[in-house]
Amino acid sequence: MTIEKIRKDLKNIRTYYADWEVLDAAFRILPHRVKGLVDFYAKMVSEVPLELYKVYYELYVRGLTQEAAAEELNYCTEYIRMKNKELLMYFQSKMEDE
Repeated sequence: MTIEKIRKDLKNIRTYYADWEVLDAAFRILPHRVKGLVDFYAKMVSEVPLELYKVYYELYVRGLTQEAAAEELNYCTEYIRMKNKELLMYFQSKMEDE
């Protein structure tokens, strides 16, 4: 899987979490593939080091920008960018292994 495809998946996941209560209710009536993506990435992220887990949570679950996540986690923005890239590469590697 390409990094670009992973980014698209994560964008959909971020959109889901922005309004998850409404979407979960809707998905009980009319299922959508994004729920499978959410579960798939949640399983993968459950195995990463906590530092990457926190970055995933802040960026994709809470929907913060990299700048806001850096402030929240008390890191510089460049460090968050670096960790996000590491996270993307982890996802890519994990998918290639499966």
